Amino acid sequence: MRNRTAKPLGDILGELIKGMGLEGPLARGHVIATWEQIMSPQMKQHVEKCWVKGDRLFVRISSPAWRQELHLKRDDWRQRLNKELGADTIREIVFR
Repeated sequence: MRNRTAKPLGDILGELIKGMGLEGPLARGHVIATWEQIMSPQMKQHVEKCWVKGDRLFVRISSPAWRQELHLKRDDWRQRLNKELGADTIREIVFR
């Protein structure tokens, strides 16, 4: 007879995700989803694309004026994003 101990579902899913090599893609997806939640509606109109590479979030902006405005406040945005993520996940936000 085997001794079975119950494991929390979160632990099982964590092991499965790690075993499948999906940790990185899921973490990047979480950063982008969180970024999309904190953007203002006006900002969303000018964002063309977002992606994460390492500890940097890249955001392509369609308007040069909006890009400049966001660039000047990039540290504030980074702090807000990391606060929402609950960790210092993103070291830099690059607006292009």
